[in-house]
Amino acid sequence: MGTRRSLAFAVTLIGAWGCACDTADSSGTPSDTPGAHDTAGTGETGATGETGETGDTAEPPPPSLGLRGLLSAQDWSREAAPHGEGAGQYRIIVLQESMASILAEVRESNPDARILAYQKVGGMRADGGDNPSTGVRVHEADGSHEEWFLHDAAGGRLIYCDYPEVWAADIGDPGYQQRWLANVRERLLRDGFDGVMMDDVNTFPGHCLGSLGTPIAEYDTDEAYGDAVVAFMEAVGPALMDADLLVAPNIAMNPWEDVMRTQALAIAPHTTHVTREYWMRWDDSENFTGPNWDSTLTLYEDVEALGVGFLALTYGPGHEGVLQGQRYGRASFLLAWDGVADSAWGYQDEQIDPWTAEWAIDPGLPTESRRADGVGWRRAYTGGTVLVNADESAEQTFSLDRPHIDGDGNRVSEVTLQPGQAMVLVHAE
Repeated sequence: MGTRRSLAFAVTLIGAWGCACDTADSSGTPSDTPGAHDTAGTGETGATGETGETGDTAEPPPPSLGLRGLLSAQDWSREAAPHGEGAGQYRIIVLQESMASILAEVRESNPDARILAYQKVGGMRADGGDNPSTGVRVHEADGSHEEWFLHDAAGGRLIYCDYPEVWAADIGDPGYQQRWLANVRERLLRDGFDGVMMDDVNTFPGHCLGSLGTPIAEYDTDEAYGDAVVAFMEAVGPALMDADLLVAPNIAMNPWEDVMRTQALAIAPHTTHVTREYWMRWDDSENFTGPNWDSTLTLYEDVEALGVGFLALTYGPGHEGVLQGQRYGRASFLLAWDGVADSAWGYQDEQIDPWTAEWAIDPGLPTESRRADGVGWRRAYTGGTVLVNADESAEQTFSLDRPHIDGDGNRVSEVTLQPGQAMVLVHAE
């Protein structure tokens, strides 16, 4: 459930992560709260697709970058999304836990995908039935575990201002941690999910709590709350991984704020993947450029350096429109991908289908690290080139060492990009 912090200087194809929420959480994200929407074989980089007969010395074909795709279909209105044009091309798919009844159908259409169930961490809901979207339900705490709730100074229970059906949980309480772990582990193993997308793993409370609203009696600072979130992941993440489950917390944080960044990187070693929504833009903003782009990109690189996959979600349409948002998000992702990690990128815009022709542009595998070119950045791939202009004001013309085909199907030998624009090209041959 994303919340995002308003800053004076601020500023994967997909189903519904923008409500990347449990099904009942359908409202938008207010601009005065911090950043994460209500959402939600281990990725060796092997060859995919038709290989034919090859000799012992033949080079394996590069993996399809379609398998770097992230699909959030965690809403029954998106039930058809895993079976559309992108079927078979997604690396990670997120469903509601309540959608376990269609898990076999989703797997049939996407045999190489890892399917995660959404589960809330930072709050408790009153969901009923055997497939709730919350790790701990309110009735499990009500009357017997008051310490699992967060409280105001008068002792009243706190709720999320933007999701009033969610009661804020004390994620630092060991009893809450163990009940959450036991519940979620049992559900995932029972229903056959590959892992969990953990929502509201926030480095600050958000939702009009803490420094952005009502003070929390249990945590006198946002930093103290973030430290408790780190402790939660230390207690829960490794235990889920020991059960051969993927662990992908959706961490609300601003990469350009040192304390949040440090806490996020302290969480990463206790996971298999770190989820970062608002990849390279807020849902209603211009594309990130300058320091915001740089800090977001280097967070991704730092996570992969720890041996952890990175799940990046770009929201749209944004100021530049759907196409430029897709190109900028995907090219920035490819600029930093280490070529090995089980990472994935996706795009969320409820006005478009969860798959477009941009996904068919497959440059292969990276052959070098990203490198500066004027005010822009470039990176060579086995079958193409990735170009990004993240400068805040200047355009950049990139000269190419051989003819390429751009995203519009044109044969080009140079490309000029405005600030906040990017392109993935393939070799003309």
